[in-house]
Amino acid sequence: MQKSRREFLKNATKTSVAVAGVGVVLAGCSKNTPNENVVQGKSPKEEILYQKSKQWDLYYSVAK
Repeated sequence: MQKSRREFLKNATKTSVAVAGVGVVLAGCSKNTPNENVVQGKSPKEEILYQKSKQWDLYYSVAK
């Protein structure tokens, strides 16, 4: 009984490793197409990280 359990676990481990290996290979072979869900805008606006204020000046003077 113990022997059959061990054999089953050995076979199951080998099978799962083989399936994982095939999955990795197939994932590596996929086309390198750009993601269609990414939206890329054409906005001429600049990114504003912060607006200069007294609070920012105080923060930067303390942070130095």
